[in-house]
Amino acid sequence: MIARAEDAEKRNRQLHVDLTTAQARVAALESREVIAVEALKQAKDEHVQKLMEAYLSTLNPPKMALEMFEPLTMKKIPAPSLEVKEEAASTTPAPPPSEELQEPVPLEEEFDPVLPSQSPPEEVINVSSLLTHPGDVLD
Repeated sequence: MIARAEDAEKRNRQLHVDLTTAQARVAALESREVIAVEALKQAKDEHVQKLMEAYLSTLNPPKMALEMFEPLTMKKIPAPSLEVKEEAASTTPAPPPSEELQEPVPLEEEFDPVLPSQSPPEEVINVSSLLTHPGDVLD
């Protein structure tokens, strides 16, 4: 009878250890499940956001994209009035340029660049006087 009681006690302890181990596994799996569910929610939210951005970009295309598909037109330039058109039609065109003017015209004065070695000497500036501030005392 004592042997049976000892065996039952031993079996009871082993079952208690097995139960504690199983509970720890369940807690770890539940924690992983919560993490996985949160990751799925975040991925879904990001996907929905990208879909919304794509949808909105098709509804309201950017101004530059619209300008690419518009025909080229002159914007904000008023059309000439009828009077201006009539005046332009009544003026005679300019005569063709004469052959004399097509030859190069010599310059009256020859260009003579001044080289740095020929330029007059510049005034020498004391750099240390530029670095001092009005309240500084020079030694």
